[in-house]
Amino acid sequence: MRGEYSTRQKRELLKFLQERGMRHFSVDDVVFEMQDRGEKVGRSTVYRYLEQLAAQGSVRKYQSTQGVTQYQHVEDAARCGGHFHMMCSRCGDLLHVDCKLMDTLSNHLMAEHGFMLDPRETILVGLCERCNGGEAADHGADGVEVCDHRL
Repeated sequence: MRGEYSTRQKRELLKFLQERGMRHFSVDDVVFEMQDRGEKVGRSTVYRYLEQLAAQGSVRKYQSTQGVTQYQHVEDAARCGGHFHMMCSRCGDLLHVDCKLMDTLSNHLMAEHGFMLDPRETILVGLCERCNGGEAADHGADGVEVCDHRL
């Protein structure tokens, strides 16, 4: 019986992740939303499962500028690890950025300074377009900002 309950909870957690898409969430966000749906799930169960998914690369785990551990569903772990990330210090959104300028910076750091920048662990912090008053807040359907800047 306990195995079925756990399996059902995991299915519900996966459903939650898929519904959230690229949006970030905390353990408490998951617990509160699932409890609002009538699903009985404990904080420790959610935490353990999110940690397991983070270790597998299905979920990205990071600290918001407010110090809250956030998670984000990752459709393609290999793709997510190959680009840089930007985090809004106001709303906490984590944006994925494929940018030739960032690749150029990374290559420069390696060639000139012997320093290998890890895009999976590099997060630039600032204000997203929505929070800094910009008109267009759409970062693409998949949450990836793609640009073609040249030096």
